[in-house]
Amino acid sequence: MPEMSRIQKAGLALAAFFFGGLFLHESWHFHRYGHLVPFGLHADVSVTTSDDVLGVEGTAKIYDARLTNYGIFPNTIVVCEYRVAGAPDTAVNYVVERWDRPSREWRLVPEWDFYGYRLFCRPVFETSEEHLARRRLWPGQSIRIGGGVPVQMGGFHVGDDGRFTIFLDANCNKTNSISTAIFRVDQQVKTRHVSR
Repeated sequence: MPEMSRIQKAGLALAAFFFGGLFLHESWHFHRYGHLVPFGLHADVSVTTSDDVLGVEGTAKIYDARLTNYGIFPNTIVVCEYRVAGAPDTAVNYVVERWDRPSREWRLVPEWDFYGYRLFCRPVFETSEEHLARRRLWPGQSIRIGGGVPVQMGGFHVGDDGRFTIFLDANCNKTNSISTAIFRVDQQVKTRHVSR
């Protein structure tokens, strides 16, 4: 068997490095989120906890969604660029949905619809210079979508399944949207008792 040339060895080493890195990335993603990540745009929900959530007694779970480009080419989404008290910020149009078992459909959770997703990027109190803009997400780049605390905000009961659905064109068109993996709510709404 003839000996491998330097170019062949370099190509083999590069392929091994690529597939090894891909395996490590998929393993890390599976460990953190419970599923493998596809190529392209992908949305995930991370869950953290806090003992300092207003109106909640004890430890509350906080659900945060993030959109990441796991592809090899840039992707473009439409965002709202705005200023609040002079500070620039960016928002992405999304909804939170709950699985309705009787109808077997995803339903909007109105308690999580802070500004009205149909009124996305419309003037609101203390907001100025609001406009739609195209934002390019490069490979490996991500953008925070939004989040919430079910025990504080309501809209869910223990055992309910939810998801974030992101509108990539900011126009509420579900044919051009991405949904996160399903998250299960395991905390009931709690409120602090105020003594009179």
